[in-house]
Amino acid sequence: MRFHSAACAVVLSAAATSAFSFSPLAVPPATSSVRNNGIAGRSFAPTSGARPAFGLPSSSNNHLSIISSTTTPSSSSSSTTSLNLAGGGGPEALEDYIATLSHTESKLSSKLRNPRLVKLAGVAALPLSYVVGAAVTPSRRLAARAVVGAFAAVTAGGVGKDAVDEDVRRSCPAAIARRLFELGVDDANVADGIYDLKEDHGVDDEDFANMRTEVYAVYLAGMAMNPLAKTAELKELASLKLALDLDNMQVGQAHADAAAKFYRDVTRFTSLDELDDEDHPDRVSLDKLLFLTERAFRQGGETEEAFTFEFSRVARALGGLTIAEGLQRAKDVAKPFYERALASTRAKLNSGAVSPDMLGRARGTLGIDEVEAKEMHIEAFDKEIRIQLGLPEEDDDDDDMDDYNEFQDKRVETVGEVKKKLEAMKEVEAGKAIEDTSAIKFADGAYDTLSKLQGVLELSDEDADYEISAATTDYWRNTVLATLDDAIAGTKTPAKAWEIINARQKELYLKDSAVREMMTSMVMQALGRPLEKVNAFARVNNAAATYDGLVDAIAAKETCKEVLKEAGWSEFEDFEKACFDPYDKASACGFLTNQDRHSMYQIFFNRSVKADEDGTKNISDESYALLKELRGMLGLSEDEGVAQVRNYFGPELQGVLTMATDEILRGNANDALLENLQEKVDKVINDFKLDAEMVYSYAGPLYARAVSEIGASTPGGIPSTEEVATLASLRELLKIDVEETYDVNLQTFGAAYKKGIKEALGTTGVITEEYRKPLEDLRSRLGVSEKAAKDVYLEAIGERMVPMVQFISNEMERLVLTQEQLSQKRGVDFGEDYFKGGGKASGKLGMGTDGNIMSDIMNLIDFYVENDIVQKEAVGTKKVERKVPSDEEGGEEKTITEEEPVYESTYPITAMGLECIDSQVAELCYRQFVVSSFTDQSPNAARYEASKATWGGILGLTNEKMEEIGSNIGSMVYDNYITQSMSTKGALDQQDMMFLANIQGKLGISAEDGERMLLDTQKKIISEEASAMFDSGEVSPENIKAFREKCNSMGLDLEGDVGITKSRLITMFQLEITPGIDSGEITIESADMLAEIQESLGLTEEEGEEVVAGLITDRANGILADIIGCMMRGKDVMSVESMEKLVQYAAFVDGDLGLQVEEANANRAYNLFESKDWSGVDEADVERQKELLKIAFGMSS
Repeated sequence: MRFHSAACAVVLSAAATSAFSFSPLAVPPATSSVRNNGIAGRSFAPTSGARPAFGLPSSSNNHLSIISSTTTPSSSSSSTTSLNLAGGGGPEALEDYIATLSHTESKLSSKLRNPRLVKLAGVAALPLSYVVGAAVTPSRRLAARAVVGAFAAVTAGGVGKDAVDEDVRRSCPAAIARRLFELGVDDANVADGIYDLKEDHGVDDEDFANMRTEVYAVYLAGMAMNPLAKTAELKELASLKLALDLDNMQVGQAHADAAAKFYRDVTRFTSLDELDDEDHPDRVSLDKLLFLTERAFRQGGETEEAFTFEFSRVARALGGLTIAEGLQRAKDVAKPFYERALASTRAKLNSGAVSPDMLGRARGTLGIDEVEAKEMHIEAFDKEIRIQLGLPEEDDDDDDMDDYNEFQDKRVETVGEVKKKLEAMKEVEAGKAIEDTSAIKFADGAYDTLSKLQGVLELSDEDADYEISAATTDYWRNTVLATLDDAIAGTKTPAKAWEIINARQKELYLKDSAVREMMTSMVMQALGRPLEKVNAFARVNNAAATYDGLVDAIAAKETCKEVLKEAGWSEFEDFEKACFDPYDKASACGFLTNQDRHSMYQIFFNRSVKADEDGTKNISDESYALLKELRGMLGLSEDEGVAQVRNYFGPELQGVLTMATDEILRGNANDALLENLQEKVDKVINDFKLDAEMVYSYAGPLYARAVSEIGASTPGGIPSTEEVATLASLRELLKIDVEETYDVNLQTFGAAYKKGIKEALGTTGVITEEYRKPLEDLRSRLGVSEKAAKDVYLEAIGERMVPMVQFISNEMERLVLTQEQLSQKRGVDFGEDYFKGGGKASGKLGMGTDGNIMSDIMNLIDFYVENDIVQKEAVGTKKVERKVPSDEEGGEEKTITEEEPVYESTYPITAMGLECIDSQVAELCYRQFVVSSFTDQSPNAARYEASKATWGGILGLTNEKMEEIGSNIGSMVYDNYITQSMSTKGALDQQDMMFLANIQGKLGISAEDGERMLLDTQKKIISEEASAMFDSGEVSPENIKAFREKCNSMGLDLEGDVGITKSRLITMFQLEITPGIDSGEITIESADMLAEIQESLGLTEEEGEEVVAGLITDRANGILADIIGCMMRGKDVMSVESMEKLVQYAAFVDGDLGLQVEEANANRAYNLFESKDWSGVDEADVERQKELLKIAFGMSS
């Protein structure tokens, strides 16, 4: 017979109580009040009365009555704080989760909530026969009892223990949720209570972590189901993480799981189109989940990389959102919270209970970044500004377009309809009266309130000023426009108008800087309206209305200027420039087209011209003033105003001036005629108030025509005396200065003047003194300026000079180029007889002197100089001393210092400038001239020498180029002469230096260049000599000494100038001093000789010492070998002589020769040296030599 396991559990309850020390735990009463989606929640409480044993369910059907804990709750275990504060869907989700899992539990685990008792029940579920067996087997032997018990178990067929354990493990998630639901997320013992469930249910760490993560996801999804977001939920979510003891990775997984399941559940009943609606409840729930996720990850201290990964998983799960889209939707949830915080800040501003730190903490909690916070702070500040102005917080801009709505829905199809529509819209705008907003101003104390709010919101002065300006500018503008209109209408004085404008600025807390910028636009707007009205009249050619309207506009402008004068602002000193820029669309006249502006001015100008009593039309001074003002308003230049006057009155002026010119050209222009004509001309000028510039613009062409007519009718192009007088009379009538006629006269009479110059040149090519005065008279008669005459003169000289230069150029090419070179250059095949003498050209590019063109060159130089073409220009001054006799008789002369000008010759026309010779041939010609002047021994040599600079200037060479050519020639001459002299004499003497100085003067070589060439040539010669000496292989000390002393006498550095390497210099030093040291000529007493040689070779002291030390060491080792060998052979005298030489070497290094000597040999040698004949040697010197020998042998003193 089988017994049910539950019945068995009842039977064994008493035994279990005593055996395992279990006692039923009373569950303290707990009440939980929760809401779901705003609906009033239910209250849950356990049934009254004693709790059934082992947690068996009571007869009540309420499943929540069985929720209990296996751990002893704290004194505050009945807390419902988290549930009451949250008011969200987390607890409800847990409740549903528990209910769902209860349907999958086994009957035993669902009835028995204590997992330990469930395990015990599993043990108690053995067959009753086991109990009977145990009872009928009274033996105390364990084995016997076990056998009987086992037999009973086999025959009973009861529930197994493994099945009970698995059933208990599966009930752990529900137990976690139940424990969390029972204690609340913020209970102090909830984390420990949940952790105890791991051991109670026999769950490993990994499974237990997954179960806690799953419960977190359930709770989170429940929170998201309630679309109403609250800041308390952020704390609730943080408490949930702590209660479940989750790390960041587990939280990230929970959010991802919750998002996936939540989105899947939502999309079962809600379409994607509905989720695109930001106001749809399900869309709001999704956004809330993103917000809770973003906050949970940020407050969890995730790294940026981890945050990006985890949040992107959640965003993708919620409909494939990008991380940017997810973050933006999360921010949209957070912003309303911060907006409420800002509204609360404004409400509590004067209570002292708000601070920037409080807002900072709120931003940190909600995840509002600095950029968004600043925008929201500015928006809150704007709202407070409107409140302080007595306005609603929000500005309704929708009404601004109401007046246009009637035009917006009308479809237009033609250009005409478009124009009509625009005109209708303009009429609506023009019909609007300026709104009276003078009552809108800041309330008392508003400044302090806004200043406090600015500090709490941490806004800069610039931001606060800008927002105040943005909020109040329109009201200030309305006041300014109305006030300016009143001032223009004359109902207010400019002073009163400015007083009102300034007061309004202070009422609205506007800064001067902002007002000054806006004042310009206000003035332009006030003045633009009358111009717009006038433009409408001008377009229909309503001249009267246009004129009157422009007069009113000018008056309005003056009124506005007076108003701004009261302000004293420098920005409006140039009023027209500030307000009437035609290229600025926002200026008062910027809306006018160029045609409109000129049309309005044309109408006003025509209406300003009035006829006087005589019927003569003119413009009054007042009208001229108005025209000037109007030009400034319309952005027209003075030139455009002059053009208008010229167009209107030009024909009158042209007629009277033409009549007068024709009358004078008829001849016999006496004083009476000139007076009558002048009167007629002056009357037109004065009547029409024409300026001199306009008169000249008409008079100039008339005078040019007169000169042209006289030039055409004059034989030879030279006017007669009467014609010259006629032109003078015409100039006087037309008020033209004689200087202004030079160009006209030159164009007409310049050819005649040039012809006169050529005739004066004659066959000689030189204008002699007798022709210079007639040429000057001709210039004056033709009315040509001195400068223009000089230009004509140079032009004529240049034409005469070109063939002379070309001849010299051709001869130079024949002189220095071969037949082949010349043919190639000119592209012509020349025969042999083309060259001088009928022979081939023997010269070459360089210093060839074959042939002689010096006479041709000198003829050209004489032509240039005698015609005074060379000009002297002062380029500076110099101080010179001059002796002056004494004022008193018998007194001494005085020396005074005066400044004299320094002149430089300039050549206005040159051969290269005339393009009759190229630069290469020009340089060749100068080079040949210099060489010839240097080599020529005839009486002309001095003349050639003096003409070098003039010839170079005529060719067009610069001073630098001439100096370069002279240096090249000088370098060749120096090199040849110095090489020849030094090869014969070995050095240059005084005669050689004088010759070189003479060459330097003849070739125009500067002292610095001459010294440089001399040194370069010497370096070259010495370097070649050094190479020859070393290459010969016969280098003796005497040769080295002679070469060294020669270089020293010439001031040459052997390494830097001659180019001898350092190693070779050391070798030279060693070769020169070795014989002296070996012979004893050089001793320590004569060390100065060594220093002299070392320094003259350019070696350092260390390098010299190293050479000497090496030399002595080598010599010492050889002498030591001689000493020992002589002692071994019994040649003591020779041994002592060697020791004397050794001591001589040791003196150079204070005895330290680095020798290795055996002690016996050292003692024997020293005894021999000590025993030698010392007669005639100073005792101190004897001791010194002995001491040096001891040191050399390494013997102790």
